[in-house]
Amino acid sequence: MVGSEVDQKYLGNYAKVVGTHNESLSAALFKVLGLSTVLSKKLVRARKQRKLDPTRTTKSLDLYRHIIWMAREGYILLDVYVLPFVLNFVELKVLALKLKASFLHIFVLFDHTYQTKTNFSLPGGPFQQQQQQSPTAPMQQPDTGDADDEPPAKGRADSFYNYINIASQAFVTADDYANRLLSGSHPLRLSVKLEYSAFAHDCMKEYSLSRSIARKAIDDAFASMEAMTDESFEDAMDLVSSLGVMARRGGN
Repeated sequence: MVGSEVDQKYLGNYAKVVGTHNESLSAALFKVLGLSTVLSKKLVRARKQRKLDPTRTTKSLDLYRHIIWMAREGYILLDVYVLPFVLNFVELKVLALKLKASFLHIFVLFDHTYQTKTNFSLPGGPFQQQQQQSPTAPMQQPDTGDADDEPPAKGRADSFYNYINIASQAFVTADDYANRLLSGSHPLRLSVKLEYSAFAHDCMKEYSLSRSIARKAIDDAFASMEAMTDESFEDAMDLVSSLGVMARRGGN
């Protein structure tokens, strides 16, 4: 997901590289990297809490709210301050599109399932318009008052919180660009495939699609004749191993 070591590695490298000619883009990339680093730790905590005590949503509500807020900030940074300026950077464009899908993946996992009281609009709504008008405005964290610390309503199907369709389309877009712009063994392409496969399995419940994505990615990686550095090869093999797990996951 957002905390992928491969994604963070490329984010950090590009944040340094572009700094010599585009300081604003560099700053945005460093902010996304920071959000990604913190989010990866919070996501681990959230998963543990949900496994240890899945019935006590109130105790974990602040953590979920903070995860959603950070994912929203990352999405807006990518959409407004990164993607419009990465046309000349093939790898960075694929990475930005993948991370955009990753942040939406978080919305599907947490906001649609657990949150019904944070008043977070869909990315691209009034908040984003406000950010575009005031690009230097400081980011404000969500209110964590006790008034909101009640269990979320069950069975809510309000489309206001249904992010699965736009997240699915974001993964399709990232996957398409990865296929067209990067070799089959490129770590970023494999990173896109891995999370897309996980999203299809865990969120879309499209188990056959999930396994198909993983198997095709593995086949393409081994069929690729692209020259690679030792570091990229190690990253690719780690991702192929994880894709192998996804290719064997159960489900109808």
